[in-house]
Amino acid sequence: MVVFTCNHCGESLHKPKVEKHYQFQCRNYKSMTCVDCFKDFKNEEYSVHTKCITEDERYAAKGTYKNGIVKKGEVKQESWLDMIRSICETEKNLKPSIKHLLETISEYTNVPRKKQKFMNFIKSSSGNRVSMQEVEQIWDIIEKHKNASTAQPKEQPQQETLNNKRSSENEDPPSKKQKKNGNSAPEESQQTVNEPDSGKPKFDYALKILEILQEKQSMSHKKLQKKILKAYRGATGQSDCEEKVIKKLNRKLKKIPNVVIEQDTVSLLS
Repeated sequence: MVVFTCNHCGESLHKPKVEKHYQFQCRNYKSMTCVDCFKDFKNEEYSVHTKCITEDERYAAKGTYKNGIVKKGEVKQESWLDMIRSICETEKNLKPSIKHLLETISEYTNVPRKKQKFMNFIKSSSGNRVSMQEVEQIWDIIEKHKNASTAQPKEQPQQETLNNKRSSENEDPPSKKQKKNGNSAPEESQQTVNEPDSGKPKFDYALKILEILQEKQSMSHKKLQKKILKAYRGATGQSDCEEKVIKKLNRKLKKIPNVVIEQDTVSLLS
């Protein structure tokens, strides 16, 4: 928030309090200096000074911040203000008093994003001349628009994740009864499948990874490598293949949506 120093009395003034200060305290012409950039303002010149440089920008070497510093808080605040301005344009059935107050709020640059601070801010900036019941109604309108704008983006990733999980497994995981009888994977995974075009054995990495992780849910990456190597050699009869198998294993692990790798541990999401 921009802060000024009154050049008459030296008091620090947040921008919304400037008018009240010169109306009730100094009773003098407006003359102030921005505490961040040290620029002087007279009369109504201060009204367009809505943002200022940071301390980092002020003392940094020349040319360090060519385009200024992008601040996360400013991005959020600008998005918040854009939403309030859009409400003024889209809401057609508002009471005249509420519409007027909403338009006044949209002209501020430092409107709080939390309810209690918002209520206090409007009460203070208006000099207690507004109906707090109407301010409450305005907050409810803003909340409704905020929830509507954030609900849709949250639903899409959840649906995509669900679709990825469904497509990652072509067959149901083995039941407890199958594990007990030693049949923890479909019959096809226990056999060597020959590709008709090359004649080389084919090994289903994804199926074997899921089969192994079904038993213990998580294990070290090194232990999983050993199990996959053993299964590969048993299925294909190839013994000199360690480097090739490990590379293929690592690529497959990244593509299976319900498998998570954290540091040296591989886990299967339930």
